[in-house]
Parts: sequence; structure tokens; C-alpha cells
Amino acid sequence: MNEKLAVSIVRAIIRDIYGRYGMEQYFRSTEPRMLVNIYEKWIHVVSVELKKAGVINEIYEPLNTEKMSFVDIVYRVDYYLIDEERESGEE
Repeated sequence: MNEKLAVSIVRAIIRDIYGRYGMEQYFRSTEPRMLVNIYEKWIHVVSVELKKAGVINEIYEPLNTEKMSFVDIVYRVDYYLIDEERESGEE
């Protein structure tokens, strides 16, 4: 499955939300485990729609945040905020 496509779409949505007045602070003030659950659910929902459209073969299964340590959760929040173009040097 092209998990990166679903993640890229969700990252674009997050950047759009963060760019709107007052929304970034609202999301950043959300408890990290809940935030990871939200983002993981979004990736799952996007992958379901991409599979329906025939773009990908497998549906993304969200991480089980209940089994993750708090440190892993905090690091995972940062994962969703990565700008892929900057990460790969494509500016």
C-alpha cells in the first residue's frame, strides 16, 4: 500500500488547519494521545477513500495509541507536522 499518499494528504489537511486563524492553538492544546488518535483516524479515512477509488490496494490501519508510551506519542505528533518537501530537499 502507498501509505505515504494517505499520510501526505493528511499532512496537507493539518497544514491547512494550522494556517487558519486560531485553529493551530486549538489543536496544539489537545492532549497528545488524543491528537495522535485524530490524525491516525484521518489517515485511515483517507486510505479507505483512496482504496475505493482504486488508487491504493490496502487500507491503513491506525496505530494502537493505548499501547504507546507517552514519549512515543509526543514524537508521533511531530511526524504529522513534517513538511515532506523540506524533508526531501525539494524546495
